[in-house]
Amino acid sequence: MVPLRLSRYFNPAVCDFGVFSCLTRQQILPNHLGYLSTSASVLSNDNKDFKPNPVFINRNPRCLEQTAIAPKRQGWTLQYPTKNYYYKLKFEVTHRHTTAEVEHNTEVVVVSASTKEWAIKQGLYSTLDISAAKNIGRILADRCLQAGITRVFYDEKSEDINSEKMQVFLKALRDGQLVLEELDYVAPAFKPGIDYRKPNRVGEKKKWQDDYQIE
Repeated sequence: MVPLRLSRYFNPAVCDFGVFSCLTRQQILPNHLGYLSTSASVLSNDNKDFKPNPVFINRNPRCLEQTAIAPKRQGWTLQYPTKNYYYKLKFEVTHRHTTAEVEHNTEVVVVSASTKEWAIKQGLYSTLDISAAKNIGRILADRCLQAGITRVFYDEKSEDINSEKMQVFLKALRDGQLVLEELDYVAPAFKPGIDYRKPNRVGEKKKWQDDYQIE
């Protein structure tokens, strides 16, 4: 046993030196961590008939969104604001604070950065100047990359072109390796159902005939 005082600073499960080496080699994993074991029981004959399921269901929608396979929300061609995106970038400067958000198409904010946060506010001279907009962009880009979001949709407006704060904010995002453009949706080639325009219909073994009444 490791003394109480040393147990606060050393974990026998991760130490492999000195007097702790013998404890490390005899560690027994709990049942819920059995998949970490490299014992020979995994390669025993009990699993010789084991076959993986050929059908894989991806339960993480972010993987499909990053590869542009997940369907995007569609709307009218002239609809404004558009809903054809996965993650949308929002930037707002009020009379007191500067805020930036990344919103999912389900209208849920997944990543945000604002001068309302004390950790950000205490390092700024002002919460409304150009420096605040630049630092908010740097922080938002870093948080997006940590969350696994590398691309966002930016709906450019006419007033953003002449806004110095907006241009500094966008430049900080690009310098943070955040792409302000999403990939085009990759529509599946196969659509379920019966296509009656084809000569051989789905589910029919016989070939096309001019009259199906003829035997």
